[in-house]
Amino acid sequence: MTSDPPPRSDEGRGGRTRAREVVFRALFEAEASGDDPFEVLELSLGRFRFTADGHSFARRLAAALGGHAAEVDRLLRELLERWSLDRVSTVARSILRLAVTELLAVPESPVRVILNEAVRLADRYGEEDAAAFVNGVLDAAARRIRPGSLDAPMEEEEGKGQVR
Repeated sequence: MTSDPPPRSDEGRGGRTRAREVVFRALFEAEASGDDPFEVLELSLGRFRFTADGHSFARRLAAALGGHAAEVDRLLRELLERWSLDRVSTVARSILRLAVTELLAVPESPVRVILNEAVRLADRYGEEDAAAFVNGVLDAAARRIRPGSLDAPMEEEEGKGQVR
C-alpha cells in the first residue's frame, strides 16, 4: 500500500518566488541593455508561466518599483556607508532595489521571506560574496523600514503573510 504524495506547492509553476525572480531578471536586463524596465518586464511576463497570484504579484512589484524608485535609491545610498550605488554590481543593485521596494510597498510580505528570497537570488546570480553583501544591506534596510520586524519570533512574523 502506498501513501499519497504530499501536496505540491504552486511555487514550481510560477508563484511569488518565480515572480520575484522574473522581476529581478527584468530589472537586471533593463539596466544592462538600457531598455525601459517596464517594457522588458512586459516581455518577461509573457515568456514565463505563472500562477494567477504569481502574475498579479509580479505586476504589483513592477508598479511599486516605478512608484518608489527615487525613495529606494535614496535609502540604498544612505545604507551603503562606504560604497556608491553605482559601484555595486548590477546583479546586487537589482536585487537590493527589488527587495527594498517590497519592504516598502508590500506590507503583508514577511520581512524574513523578502530577505531570504533576495539572498537566494544573490547566491544564484551574484558573485561569490553577493549573498552576504545583500543580506547585510537588507538587514539594515528592514530595520529602518519595518522597525522591530526582525526582533519578532519567526512564527509570529510568518503569520502576518503567506509564505509562497
